[in-house]
Amino acid sequence: MNPGIRHRRSRTHRIVRAGWVLAAAAAVQGCRAAAKPASPDAESVVNALYQDHFAQEQNWSATYRRQRALFAPELAALLDADDRAAAANADEVVGLDFDPLTDAQEMMTRFQVAPIAHEGDEATVGVLLLLDTARTNVRLDLTRSGARWRVTNIRYAHGDLASLLRRLAADRPRDP
Repeated sequence: MNPGIRHRRSRTHRIVRAGWVLAAAAAVQGCRAAAKPASPDAESVVNALYQDHFAQEQNWSATYRRQRALFAPELAALLDADDRAAAANADEVVGLDFDPLTDAQEMMTRFQVAPIAHEGDEATVGVLLLLDTARTNVRLDLTRSGARWRVTNIRYAHGDLASLLRRLAADRPRDP
């Protein structure tokens, strides 16, 4: 066999092999990019929150404990303070006396989530809540922090959660 031909074959073989290695690396990289889940949009976050809440019999305290990471730090701090005040006064109603996600004391029968507004890192998502034929609407304000959407406030026909929690905190007696 001619040594020149052998040298060309091995060189060609190395080039082809290098091409396959590069193609395989690109395919693996593409699979990694495809496998990386996209961060959920604000509507998906709210829908997941309400699905969890309804699946667990709309127990606000339990839902909040499970889903606390979905609430912005400022709102979570207000909710935590309200929870501590309620726990310190177990014999009376102190703080929230309704489910903040449903704006009700009763268990709702269904919910529907719909986007209302979205601009950059801010979004408002509407939730229609049904109790048999009665309807209630709430709006959740969300802010994106990195790849995560977090609830910053919940708005009702009669006001909003953050303002209510601040007012309740201001009305509590201060310890001397």
